[in-house]
Amino acid sequence: MSSALRETATRFISAFKDLSTEDHLALRTSDCLHIFAPASLNLPAPQSNDAFAEHLGRLRLIIEHFPVTAKEIHVNEPCHQAVIWATGQPEFRSEVMGKDPIAESWKYTGEYVFILDLDDTCLKIKRIVEFLDSKGTEKLLRMTAKARENLETLNVA
Repeated sequence: MSSALRETATRFISAFKDLSTEDHLALRTSDCLHIFAPASLNLPAPQSNDAFAEHLGRLRLIIEHFPVTAKEIHVNEPCHQAVIWATGQPEFRSEVMGKDPIAESWKYTGEYVFILDLDDTCLKIKRIVEFLDSKGTEKLLRMTAKARENLETLNVA
């Protein structure tokens, strides 16, 4: 069971690389909820699979890849749970970065903790709690807002 928990956690982290909706949803139960924390960031309400798929679709418009690397993975067999401490670095699409796509202002590394509650098989995730780096997420939100603004300008032109 421990290896199944670890494998599912590793596949979960890998699904972020290309923001693959298919890869993410394949790991989830049909009623899985994705919860963002902490509440102080005023992030979206818990997301169903459909809502999370829409979220990924919006991200793919501005972010090409979002590789996430696990620093630690801890499994709790009796609770069918995996906890992942990770870092992630979004790679924004060059067209949404404006006139200076290599500027330091487009570099970001965030820190995350994911708590995955899995079903009895330990192959499907039924609940995800994603803790975001509060200070860093504020920067990332500004970056995504600028990228969306730049994308709007491209679509109008």
